[in-house]
Amino acid sequence: MSILLKSVSLLAGITFSVPAFGDCLTAKETKRGVLLTREAPFYSVFYKPDGPGLTEQRLMERDGSLQPVSAVYLHPLLVEKRVSASGTHELKYANAIALDNLPEKKNWQSGTTLFINGKKSVSGTTFIRFDGLGEETIASCSYKVWAINSRLELTELPPIIFEQYYSPELHLVLRSVRLGHSNRPLNELRFDRFQIGWGN
Repeated sequence: MSILLKSVSLLAGITFSVPAFGDCLTAKETKRGVLLTREAPFYSVFYKPDGPGLTEQRLMERDGSLQPVSAVYLHPLLVEKRVSASGTHELKYANAIALDNLPEKKNWQSGTTLFINGKKSVSGTTFIRFDGLGEETIASCSYKVWAINSRLELTELPPIIFEQYYSPELHLVLRSVRLGHSNRPLNELRFDRFQIGWGN
């Protein structure tokens, strides 16, 4: 195991097993937690289901060093809290979380308030839109996904827009693209491989 993967192991407090060649992720396996990795620039994230949502622990390469970040999601498409070296950012939503029926409903939105290190900062609205069906591939395995447009608009701040490709079967976002104001891609996160993990 590489030094980077050992670091992820220590961060997440998990053990990894590499699937046999040709095996693909299933919903049963992802319930044990899954590590998704991009080789360059290095980005590795461990997702563990937690009721309807999930927890996230990641290591990413930035400015020549590895930076740990942890997060809690109310739903894989909706982050609630993120903790990093810059502090704790938490989003509170006014509406009930109803995202599993997006293909039928097409849209979901909610008033949203940002708290930074426990103090109320700014408010605004979260918009999530279903844009269609697609397919994503990781390590020669293909998965059916929903194409999702996610937009967070907070007062006096530029909107945060993502195009996400979500597997309802795996309960995971398998690819995400950060978009600019004119929907121009700014950066993209695609994974090269996966591993199954579970708590020690």
